[in-house]
Amino acid sequence: MDEHEAIALPSSVDVIVLRTENDRTIPVAGSRAVDLSVDQPPTADLLSELMDAIVRVRADDGHLPVVLEELRTIAVPPAFAASPWLAHCRPVVIRNDVGRAGALSVRYSDHGGLRISDPETNDDGDDQDG
Repeated sequence: MDEHEAIALPSSVDVIVLRTENDRTIPVAGSRAVDLSVDQPPTADLLSELMDAIVRVRADDGHLPVVLEELRTIAVPPAFAASPWLAHCRPVVIRNDVGRAGALSVRYSDHGGLRISDPETNDDGDDQDG
């Protein structure tokens, strides 16, 4: 590749939606706590819950490039990096159905899925439900 060729970034970002409950971090569809700082792959049961909590945020679902760029700035935690299934996923942690993903505001509900507010317009993008 020469200096004039641009590197194409993927048109989607996978996030794992987690919730905090009683000082524990848990996949939204699960009950097992995850320690994001542990440099070990999750157990099979926890991995299943984490996989069920993955939401793919895609540009073709109406999200502006700035939203995907902001999600890409979220570091992949050691617990995810230790697993080949999760190594590309970023965590989005919510409390009482709201949270932050970098500079973005997010909301989550079992019925509506993940909603990300566009930082430029302060509008919610399309619902994401994985």
